[in-house]
Amino acid sequence: MMLNERKGRAMAISDEEANQVIAAIKEALPQEALEPGRDAIADFLQQWRAEIEAGRPIDRKLKVAESPGLDELAGVPRARTSSTGEFVGKKDYTPTERLDLLLEALGLSFVAPPMMAARFFETVERYRVDEANENPATIFLAPTGEIGDPTLHLDRATIDQAAEAVIPLSRVLEELSRETGIRDRLTDVEKKA
Repeated sequence: MMLNERKGRAMAISDEEANQVIAAIKEALPQEALEPGRDAIADFLQQWRAEIEAGRPIDRKLKVAESPGLDELAGVPRARTSSTGEFVGKKDYTPTERLDLLLEALGLSFVAPPMMAARFFETVERYRVDEANENPATIFLAPTGEIGDPTLHLDRATIDQAAEAVIPLSRVLEELSRETGIRDRLTDVEKKA
């Protein structure tokens, strides 16, 4: 891979290579979305595309010179004036930035929730002990008023299964980030696994 200088740091991936990785991910994700229970992937891709289309907001100050015309009494031109205005424009993301956003969004959408649930359960286990002086296998949550199952709960087996299922994705995202020179994404939980 070639090294590009961008924003004062060495990038280990070219824009063309970033586009190829993005294309490969976009091709693989819809195939995963066809499996039962994985329709959130299509929504995820739609949101990522919308973010890319919106671009990065940038503030712009524009200065406009105004022609004041003639002073009718004196018969001479009036002094020139100018006014400024602030506008929000957009700047397109580079292919490397788009890849970074895609990898970050994949991690936040699919890796972070099971890892957060595991940490939450570990915290409850650490500080809550039931009547039999044992840690709970299931945590029952207070209803939120939403329509659905009024007995919301988390159990260790489901959380462990979900966390285990996303570790391969997490490792792929970390490897892609490291190989492309974007950033290190491996979390402490994943490093322990």
